[in-house]
Amino acid sequence: MIHRHLAHQRPTMAALDDLLENGTLADWRPILADVLRDPGGETARRILLLAERRDYREAGGFWRAFIAKARSDQRQGDHG
Repeated sequence: MIHRHLAHQRPTMAALDDLLENGTLADWRPILADVLRDPGGETARRILLLAERRDYREAGGFWRAFIAKARSDQRQGDHG
């Protein structure tokens, strides 16, 4: 699926909004990988901000849980 505003190196808020609203799992893979690489990073923070502001139905809940798990796993790796 071609999404708007995806020409940037890092996804813009508009691009993330479009992906969360209209994307498929295949479209999400690069963003999932980015969040796993850096759960506290800009992409994760932007997704959480969007999920607070918009109703993405199940997608919002998925992303909040995914980011929380990635952050938990990172903390356990740092201390485990």
